[in-house]
Amino acid sequence: MSRNESRFAVVVTGLALVGLGSLPAVSGFVQRFRKREARQDVLYEDADGKATVESQRAYSAKVPKTVILLSAAAGFALSIAIALLSTNQKASSLNDWLSTGAWGALLFQAITIASCRKSVQAFDLGIYSFLSSAVLSAILFVQGADASESLWDHNRTLFVLRAVELALAGSLAVSSLSIPRRPDVYIDGEPVDRMFTVSAISRFTYAWPSKLLDLAVKKKDLDLTDLNRPDHFSRAADTSADWKRRNYRHNLWLSVILAHKKAFSLQWALTLCTAFLNFSPQWVILQLLRILENPQVGSSYGFGVWYWVFFLGVAMIVQSWVEAYVFWLSWSDLAIPIRAQLSALIFEKSMRKKDVKGAGKAKEKEKATESGEPPVAGPTGEGAPADAPPAVPEAEAEDDSDELKKGKQNTVNLIGVDAKRVSDFSTYQNMFPGSLFKLIVSLTFLTNLLGWKALLAGFSAMVAIMPVNIRFSKKYSAAQDKLMKVRDEKMAVVTEALQGIRQIKFSALEPEWEDKIGSVRDRELGAVWSVFMADTALLACWVTSPILLSAISLAVYAALNGVLTPSVAFVSLGVFRGLEVTLSVIPELTTDLLDAWISIKRMQEYLDSPEVTVVSQDAEEVSFQNASVAWPSDEDINEEDRFVLRNISVTFPKGELSVISGKTGTGKSLMLSAILGEVDILEGNLFVPRAPSLADRHDDKANKDNWIIPSAIAYVAQIPWIENATIKENILFGLPFDEERYKKTIEVCALKKDLEMLSDGENTEIGQNGINLSGGQKWRITLARAIYSRAGILVLDDIFSAVDAHVGRHIFDKCLNGVLATGRTRILVTHHVALCEPKTKYLVELGDGRVLEAGSVDKLREAGALDQIKRHEESPEEIEADEQAATAVNSDDSVDGDGEQAEADANALKKVNSKTAARKFVEDEGREKGAVKKQIYYQYLLASGGWSYWTIALMIFLVVQAFNIGRSWWLKIWTADHDEQALHTQHFLSVSREQGFAYGTQQTSFHTMSAPSITSHNSLTYYLSIYVLLALISSIVGTLKFLYVYIGSIRASRGLFQKLNFTILRAPIRWLDTVPVGRILNRFTSDFNIIDSQMANSVSFGLNSFLNLLGVIVAGLFVSPYIVLLAGVLLFICLYYAIRYLDGARPVKRLESTTKSPVFEQFGSALSGVATIRGFDKSDGYIKRMYRKVDEYSMATWHLWLFNRWMGWRMSLVGSFFASFVAILILVTPGIDSALAGFALAFALEFSNCVMWTIRLYANVELNMNAAERIVEYASLPTESLEGISPPAAWPTDGRIEVKDLVVSYAPDLPPVLKGLTFSVNRNERIGVVGRTGAGKSSLTLALFRFLEARSGSIHIDGIDTSTIKLHDLRSRLAIIPQDPVLFSGTVRSNLDPFNHQTDAALRESLERVHLVGDSNSTSGTATPAPEASSSSTTGAGIQNKNTNIFKNLDSQISEGGLNLSQGQRQLLCLARAIVSRPRVMVLDEATSAVDMHTDALIQRSIREEFTDATLLVIAHRLSTIADFDRILVLSDGKVAEYGTPRELWEKDGGSGVFRGMCEESGEKEKLRDIVFGK
Repeated sequence: MSRNESRFAVVVTGLALVGLGSLPAVSGFVQRFRKREARQDVLYEDADGKATVESQRAYSAKVPKTVILLSAAAGFALSIAIALLSTNQKASSLNDWLSTGAWGALLFQAITIASCRKSVQAFDLGIYSFLSSAVLSAILFVQGADASESLWDHNRTLFVLRAVELALAGSLAVSSLSIPRRPDVYIDGEPVDRMFTVSAISRFTYAWPSKLLDLAVKKKDLDLTDLNRPDHFSRAADTSADWKRRNYRHNLWLSVILAHKKAFSLQWALTLCTAFLNFSPQWVILQLLRILENPQVGSSYGFGVWYWVFFLGVAMIVQSWVEAYVFWLSWSDLAIPIRAQLSALIFEKSMRKKDVKGAGKAKEKEKATESGEPPVAGPTGEGAPADAPPAVPEAEAEDDSDELKKGKQNTVNLIGVDAKRVSDFSTYQNMFPGSLFKLIVSLTFLTNLLGWKALLAGFSAMVAIMPVNIRFSKKYSAAQDKLMKVRDEKMAVVTEALQGIRQIKFSALEPEWEDKIGSVRDRELGAVWSVFMADTALLACWVTSPILLSAISLAVYAALNGVLTPSVAFVSLGVFRGLEVTLSVIPELTTDLLDAWISIKRMQEYLDSPEVTVVSQDAEEVSFQNASVAWPSDEDINEEDRFVLRNISVTFPKGELSVISGKTGTGKSLMLSAILGEVDILEGNLFVPRAPSLADRHDDKANKDNWIIPSAIAYVAQIPWIENATIKENILFGLPFDEERYKKTIEVCALKKDLEMLSDGENTEIGQNGINLSGGQKWRITLARAIYSRAGILVLDDIFSAVDAHVGRHIFDKCLNGVLATGRTRILVTHHVALCEPKTKYLVELGDGRVLEAGSVDKLREAGALDQIKRHEESPEEIEADEQAATAVNSDDSVDGDGEQAEADANALKKVNSKTAARKFVEDEGREKGAVKKQIYYQYLLASGGWSYWTIALMIFLVVQAFNIGRSWWLKIWTADHDEQALHTQHFLSVSREQGFAYGTQQTSFHTMSAPSITSHNSLTYYLSIYVLLALISSIVGTLKFLYVYIGSIRASRGLFQKLNFTILRAPIRWLDTVPVGRILNRFTSDFNIIDSQMANSVSFGLNSFLNLLGVIVAGLFVSPYIVLLAGVLLFICLYYAIRYLDGARPVKRLESTTKSPVFEQFGSALSGVATIRGFDKSDGYIKRMYRKVDEYSMATWHLWLFNRWMGWRMSLVGSFFASFVAILILVTPGIDSALAGFALAFALEFSNCVMWTIRLYANVELNMNAAERIVEYASLPTESLEGISPPAAWPTDGRIEVKDLVVSYAPDLPPVLKGLTFSVNRNERIGVVGRTGAGKSSLTLALFRFLEARSGSIHIDGIDTSTIKLHDLRSRLAIIPQDPVLFSGTVRSNLDPFNHQTDAALRESLERVHLVGDSNSTSGTATPAPEASSSSTTGAGIQNKNTNIFKNLDSQISEGGLNLSQGQRQLLCLARAIVSRPRVMVLDEATSAVDMHTDALIQRSIREEFTDATLLVIAHRLSTIADFDRILVLSDGKVAEYGTPRELWEKDGGSGVFRGMCEESGEKEKLRDIVFGK
């Protein structure tokens, strides 16, 4: 085919493509005429959101439409003129008229666009117009390229006209891409990301975040409110809805692929394009070097050479754009939507999943805790079972202990680790096919360039290294697996320490826990080192393979051909460098594939796990018919292995109060869970009224008349579940505010005084799990939530155990039987049967895993069973007190003496009249602003080895860079030999100059023909041996530099962790209370993961890239000094972009860290309270809240990668300009040979890459330093005092306490809580401490243990001032049993004696003394000795199915937080722990509030018997507990109101003293009088 014919074919093909591109315009034009649209004033709306009036008004596409119309019209007119002017050249004229036809089609498209009123349609037509214009530009370029030289010589007018025509086509193309797609849209009043709003040119050049970056530069920070909301492709709610709509039934991995098949397809297609485009700059350089290798003496370069320079720039820009777009697509359309989708699905599942707990050997044992939450409840933490799981056979104990360490944390990890792993892998899985495509293209290219023999020789070196590579890949993978396991272990240990931090501090166990965490950390660093060693071996393979490949291939080529030309040497070197990256990612990708595969399997298993099914049938009343129920399990378990309540047949009367009683551990909570549907029904039937769905309730329209929904349920768990929100928000729980009902609720739940005392009243923020509330306050707030609710059925678990007797009576009368409860079905678990008897309609007693008694109170009274039940629950005195209790207690006095634990006084701020906004208890996580401070870098550099270490590191890196440049320079010297002899072969040039060797098939023969015959063997051996030597040294030193940096990294990690570990364990308790566990845990886990694993690579690769950049500039310097000037200017431009990028990326990276924590905290909190959430039917509300948090996390990640692309694309443009400029300089500078040109161009191509990687890796280092910054911030916190003297070894010997003028406050800026307290305690005295809420009872405890330091005054124990001795010594010699029992995962033994100081016999004895085990084989959880119940209790069923006692075996497993025990059992175990330690001074904070009365009486006796040789301080919540103590301390407003023996205080001031008044109010007056007077 002649050249004219081929040119004609190109023009015709182009015209056909332009015609195709015009079809959408024709279609739109026809439709518009068919149905003429009236001008619409409706606001724009699509799936992303809706426009506002302002945004619609601001939208305008007039300017780009005008430019499109003018460019098309001018181009059409000009094309006619050109066609007329070139009529004398037939072939050219025909082509020009065809071009005119193309212009006509474009003019039609322009008119259609200009007249289009729909913004999205105009945008789409603009894309077609751009493609058509691009095709036309290519046609005009081809036409001009052929004729340009002759036109320039003979017809400059036509040359200029053709140039203008080409410019107009370009103008039309650009303006076609400049039409904005739509007005700004909003969702819920917030702007949606503008990717689908802006014009195509803005979208595809990542220009739309420019305003946000301007804001970041201006503010030096960005907030979450500055970031736009995700579009509907990335929003959690939309991705989840899309998944459900598709209703996939495949495996999860296949479903994910199908859900995102469009994005995956496009990603792979563009990856295939990059395989070709990656080598296009090398191919262009090959053509340029060939021309330079064969210069024509005396003649200048023609237009053809300059076209190649132009093509070099274009090839680099197109390659960069496609690569950048694949990268952006991978994040915007795959990683972020997939992560949001999987997170949403997992959270939704958790709201539906069976609440499985530690029963038998069930796979899922939900009892651990999430990264941010202390354990709070039932099966997963809430309403923990009031029944002990079975003892574990010893053979299974070890397996189960691993299981017990997992749990809720594993579930949270599904979002935190697994979903992220899968989404991250989806971004770069395309590298698998990409590497294959690149390998094929590069091998084809290299075969044409070097010949198959040379290539095969080179690849044989790679094949030889392959087994080594595979071996170390396996080692790397194994090391990573081990590291992940150790990290899980570390997370579990640190989580547990943080959750039990109060107990650790009270017991002075910080050094032991520091060692415990430190030992796990040492194993983690050992695993990190193994990873680094395997990584170094892999890096050695990756560094060595390409160097050997290129060295051997070039050596064999030179040997075979006798010469090495610059075009072959430097182009093949560039291709080899491309191959280096291609091949190096495969081993790591394979590891990531395996990780992602494991993660997706774990998620699949979770998503496929059993869900809560409707176990009940709809009925008017709650009833059981021959039902046997057990805690839920996700697998078949033998009945012997689980706690079962059998053969229950009870019916709770509608609208009445029913009571469930029974000893500790008899299954009361299990029965309530059955009503909530949170159990497995093994046989029989359960009937519960069916509540309407949340949507059908129309809560927003609720009023007094329709407030109560008879079939709705509200639940109060045994362990109150409270959110990190205000008191008011916790009570309303999403319902509308009804002021009258709310006030009444506050009053009947005895919260009035509490709110008056709190500085911010109802707007006081509650910490996670109610950390800043007392036990009683927590209970009353959760009770208020249920009372305020619209539920007609109230399910209440043991609400009296943490409140004082008179408060309990007030709640019973005014709340449970008051106006707000009338007509509601109330089902209550309690030990206070006598208190509830007068108003109770129905009573159930549980025992021996079944119902012992059930029936109406009247019938049970007649049968004589009622008195028997009461005797099981309470002592005769307590029954009498309950029965004689006054029924009306004034609400205003009702909060007295409430169960105030240490936290309450500590954090419930005293009343301060303040008009300021409510203060936050849990402060928002702080974020540093601007660049990471130099101090942080300095601390890291110091920790890793100091200045000497880093000076040596810099020297090693410089040596490596010198060898890299040296290798290429040696190649330049070698190939220059050819240039000197090239003049001998001038006659070959004319063959190929014009065509520029467009087809690589001629290359080998051409080189063979032009090879000079005078190159000697010696010369070749000389060049070769030095080149190979340089290559080998490069490989060795290149590997060592990584190993060296890894050594420093490990050293820094170890030092920083030790500091953090030491500081956190010794941080003040108030700070620990106000910071969520998740936040601290983030420092210990994710931040250290970055420091351990990523920092070293970021530093070493970053330094490498920077020195490579210097290498590029140095290489350019050999060509011309002007290159340094140019590089300086371009680097200045790059620096401008880099600074803007960093100003935006820095705060967004920090936002990503701070938006991640709330996702985990919300997940952990919801898992803890899942029974309450489902009980209230609030799952949907929590799912919506989770959507919002996931979206905020997505927004931060989205903008981080958007800014990355914004910078990357601009760097690529700068890089392509640099390469083109170097090429131009080479052509215009006389005397530059092809060897030097090849050397310079080989480096010039790397300019943009080096700049981009330097900036990106610097950003990485800085963003990773953000982790170091967060760690240093916490490691630098003030600790509790470490000063003081060591007391005598036996101190305290007597346990005498003297408190003198003690003044204490919680913070320097807060008023004192103890105001001049003075009292003394004699040896072995038992002192009861009483007082109303806020009197300072718990503050005294904290002062005794020096959690609060005295402002003035002193505490002396055995004559030693406690403020002068070391804290560790003080706390280790005293003991406390807190109101909230704290247990650690492990065994019964490890909880009683964590550091193996006691014998098993002593431990067993302590368990007997708290009645957790008895002498007889009792079947109840606590095995409390008790009179035989009734003859009915020994039925066959009861004997056949015994529930075993966990405490009989000291190796029985205790789950994290002790959540596989009931609340009562946990308190008893803590008491046993105290008995084991035998302290001289003992503090009890109402330690038996959750056990039945009979057991309580036995424990009180134990306390009196066991602690006879100890001084006892008891903070009393039941006056009867301490009425017979030696002396009673009555506190009031931080001062001693009264102090003396019970009898003295009773008779004080003629019976009008404070203590006497409290006794009178308590309703236990007669009983207390008898105790005081010893009757």
